[in-house]
Amino acid sequence: MKTMNLDKDKAPSTITEAVDALVGLFSEEDKNYIRENQHPRYHFFAGRCIRNEWSLWQPDSTLVKDAKANYQITHADDISGLIFEWAFAKIRGQPFDPLEHVKIYHEHWKKMSNQDLEKQKPC
Repeated sequence: MKTMNLDKDKAPSTITEAVDALVGLFSEEDKNYIRENQHPRYHFFAGRCIRNEWSLWQPDSTLVKDAKANYQITHADDISGLIFEWAFAKIRGQPFDPLEHVKIYHEHWKKMSNQDLEKQKPC
């Protein structure tokens, strides 16, 4: 993926919309790469891009509110991780259970003794 053309004014308002939007941003070449590789290289650059452009660092954004209400996550890295893993599964035609996936984030914060959603800050 050479560039991501995200429109801040058209940011998705739900995680499922974000997954669909992300899938739509990948070229067919990108999708083939994702299908062929277990750990695609897109998390860093593209992840930073969606965290910033889709306001995942802003607790009042509709996308963060959806993540909190439906998946009990609020950290931008966790939200972008969920979006990417779900999108990759969708591209690969694999089943994906978002509620099962977010358990890794819940466990992380539990280990950090920081179970309060409002206090989840970058490490």
